[in-house]
This record gives sequence, C-alpha cells and structure tokens, in this order.
Amino acid sequence: MLNFKNSCIMVFAFVFISTAAQTNVNQKIDELLASYVSNDSPGLSVKVINQNESVYSKGFGLSNLDYNIKNSDSTVFSLASIAKQFTASAVWALVNDGKISLEDDIRIYLREFPIYDKVIKVKHLLNHTSGIRNYHTLMYLSGFDYANSYYDNNIVLELACKQKGLNNLPGEKVSYSNTNYNLLAIIIEHVSGQNLNDYLKDKILNPLKMHSTFVRVEHGKSIKNKAVGYQKQKDSYKFSSSNQLSYGAGSMGSSVNDMAIWMKMLNEQILTFRPLAQFLKTTEILTSGERAKYARGLMIDDYKGYETLNHSGFGFGGRSQLITVLEKQIGILVLTNSQAIDAPRIAYQILDILLLNEEKIQDEDKDEVLFKKQGIEEFIGQYKEINSDMTMKIFVENDSLKSMGSIGKTSATLMQYDKNKFHRFNSQNVKHDFTPSETHDMVISFGGTPFYFKHAKFIESDAVYTSQFVGDFYSDELDVTYRFFVENNTLKLSYKGRESINLNPVQLNEFGNNDRTLYQFIKNEKNRTTGMLLSCDGTVKEIIFKKKRIAN
Repeated sequence: MLNFKNSCIMVFAFVFISTAAQTNVNQKIDELLASYVSNDSPGLSVKVINQNESVYSKGFGLSNLDYNIKNSDSTVFSLASIAKQFTASAVWALVNDGKISLEDDIRIYLREFPIYDKVIKVKHLLNHTSGIRNYHTLMYLSGFDYANSYYDNNIVLELACKQKGLNNLPGEKVSYSNTNYNLLAIIIEHVSGQNLNDYLKDKILNPLKMHSTFVRVEHGKSIKNKAVGYQKQKDSYKFSSSNQLSYGAGSMGSSVNDMAIWMKMLNEQILTFRPLAQFLKTTEILTSGERAKYARGLMIDDYKGYETLNHSGFGFGGRSQLITVLEKQIGILVLTNSQAIDAPRIAYQILDILLLNEEKIQDEDKDEVLFKKQGIEEFIGQYKEINSDMTMKIFVENDSLKSMGSIGKTSATLMQYDKNKFHRFNSQNVKHDFTPSETHDMVISFGGTPFYFKHAKFIESDAVYTSQFVGDFYSDELDVTYRFFVENNTLKLSYKGRESINLNPVQLNEFGNNDRTLYQFIKNEKNRTTGMLLSCDGTVKEIIFKKKRIAN
C-alpha cells in the first residue's frame, strides 16, 4: 500500500506532466498564430477547450482599425453560418413545447409557398434536403446590388416563392442552401410570436448565460466590443456598408468566451441542455437509404478516427469555424474580422496539435491497409460539378492519385482510406468519394458538406460557333434579361449590374464563366436556340430563360 509521501509524489508528477504537456500545446498554437500578431491590421480570436477545460483563449490583430482597438476573447464577431445551429435550437424549443413538428408541411406556416411534386417538411429545411434554391445565388444571378440595396427575410421569401423548380426532390440529397434557414426563422417567429433574437434569448441564450450572443434583427443598436469586418482591397481595408436584415442562416454575433459555453453544450457537459445537443447532431436517412452527413445546423464528419461536429462560416469581412469532438471533450472556435484569414484551416491545424500522437490515429493508419487497395487508374478522368461550370481533373502523378480543380491553383494528393474513398494528404477533412451512383460519379466533401460531380466530355473553343447563341433571354423567376453577344470571337454576357462577362465552352451547348455558373442553351428540332437553363454554385438548378423574339 502506498504511503502518503509516495502518493503526493505521484500526484505532483502527474500534475507536472499534464502542465508541461499543456504548455507545449499552447506554445505550438502560439507558433501557428504568430503571423497574425499585428498592430495595424484586422485579425481573429481563438478559443480552445480540451477535456472540457479552456486551455487557450486569445485575440490577435485589431477589431477596429480606426481606433486601434485590439481583438480579445471578449470581442464580438460575426458568426456567419455558425448561426444555423442556433436557429435549429429554436426549432428544438418549439418542438419541446409541442408547437411544431418536424414532419409538418412548411406550407402550414408559409401559405404563399409554391406547391411542388413532393411535400417539403420542416425537417428538410433543417438538414438542407429541401431542394430549395439558395437565395444568395439567386440574388447574384438577378443582378442584385448586395452592397447598396436593402433586403430582409420577407424579400428572401418572395424570391423563393417565384421559383418554379427545386434542385432535388425533398429528402433526396443534401444541397446546402441558406434559404432553408431564413425560412425557418420566419416560421419560428410566426409560431412563437417573438422575433428570433428574443425567442432565442428566452429559451436558449439566457439560460446558458451567453449574454454576448445575439441575432441582428434591427439596425442602430449599440453593440459593445463589436469587431468591424474588413475585406482586403489592394493596399487598404474596406468594411461593409450593407443594410440587409436577413437572418436565420447568419447575422448573429458572439464572442469566443460565450461560444465556449456553446461548445461545452455540444459536448453534452451541460446536463439540462443535453437533449438539445442530441437534437442538433441527429441526422436523417435520405431516400437512397444513405444517412446524411448534415444534421441540424451542424455537419457530422470523421476526422482521424474521431467523430466531429463542425460548421464554417463566410461573409463580407470575416470567416468562422467551429469544431467539437465529444469523445475527447475538445472544442475549437476561430472567429475572424478579415475575409482573408482562413478560419477552417487554422481550426483543423489546432485540432491536429491536440490529437498529436493519439493512439486512435495510429490505429486508423493501421486500418487503412486492411481494405483491398484499388487500381487508382479507374478514378482518372474529367469531372464537372453538377449545376456549375467548375471542373475537376483526377489524374496520376508519381504513382499517386491527384486532383486539380479549375478554381484551384495547385493539385492535391489523395490517400485512399476505404473502398472508393480518398482524403487529401494532410487535409483529412476534405474527402473524395467515387462510390457508384445513378445521380453522380464523385462527391467531394469539406468537413461533411457535399459537392456533386459527374464525368464530363469537354469541347474546345474552336469547335464552337458562338453566333448561334447570340440574343436576349428573359427569366420571370429572376425578372432579369440576359444579353449574349460575340466580341473578338468570344461569347459574352451582360445583364443588370454586370457587363461583358467572358464565357468559355464547357460541354456541347454549354458555357461557363469560371465562377461556378453554367449556361446551358436549349435548341429546337431545327437546331435553333430557343432558350437557356441557368445553374450556379451547385445550389441552383436550371432556372428557365426564354429567348426573346426579334420584332420585325
């Protein structure tokens, strides 16, 4: 039996080793973030929880360039799309109170919404399987002036109601669309009788003592410690002057200190809100029988053998990333007030530091050799994103399978981890899945968010007679006219607010603008162009444009 002296020595040794290990982790995170120490540029704040304890909490750079105010762990940043999990939590509260059901047809609450072939349910909005087109993309395609024009959730609803088609049948697949969560905000307010901010404070935020967290539902309200979001333009920084008031999918603010509470809740350490954590991470079975990776405002993914809950955010003047690992009681949050700072990359680099030398990672590496390796040549080819002009080349170089996208600048090496499945070397959160499917040939996922690709046969510019696509085309879904014309042997496009966009051939009768927009021209039996189908970002499918007749 150990005596008291020996017991004290063992306890002291354990504490010393733990403290030394944590000091080493902090030093590595400091080294990772050293380039963001600045007295004249925007930056970020970072919070890290390990074994349910806050182990790192710092701010870098300035929250306000005009007044030289520094970022700290109490600075309030835009959460961007991380806001979706809070909107989902408001739905949970309504379900708990028996005021709404996830199986409800959304037209119970949105009477003006179009009737499609299959009912769209509340649960389809939560997990992005509704097929409803993304309103940000629709506004961009209509020539909307984001910087100077006003819009709110009512305008988003009006635009959604104009759409005659869906990206997919409800429940068929995950197709990320901000419209889903703006519609949820409208439904929450209709059912609760409160605005989303007040309802969340009553049901979620105040009970959790998250007093720096809010939804922006009005202009002109003073916000303490609020960071200004900046976009780098040449040698200066610009801040947003937008006066939009759309929310549900975004438009929330919080500090990393407040979000530490939220991450502990997601790790099921706040007992009264454990049912909420379980609700948010619940995934649905798709019509194919496959389980979706997007849950309810959270993406579910496997990273180095551990299940992660994660979500990123992107907006004018900032990026965000949240990751939690329940099994290790880890939580990582990165909030920036500079659009140029890659919050997801930083967060996963921090996670790598925390998981360094973990046995489970070593076991996973051993597991990788247990499945039968496939001939990588079978995956080689040209691919195009569905509902987009983005292309992807899969090829072999130095006996390694590699991918190269039309938007990227360098190729990425792929490592096989399962049958038909690969992840990027040094980026295990980016996965390529070549599992055969009737609807697609490859899925690339970033932390669980899927992007769908099909094999493609591209054509050369000199094989296309561009003059056959010239004319004016109108869409009543977007209320906009597109004018296609030829200049210097190149097909070009002009429409509201955008002039002389260069278009490049993709496949037969298809053109792209190298910005994930696809123009697919329709011809009649006489080979004359009569219309055009417009797709974009993978989240908007085939908006109908009809060619205008030339008056005699």
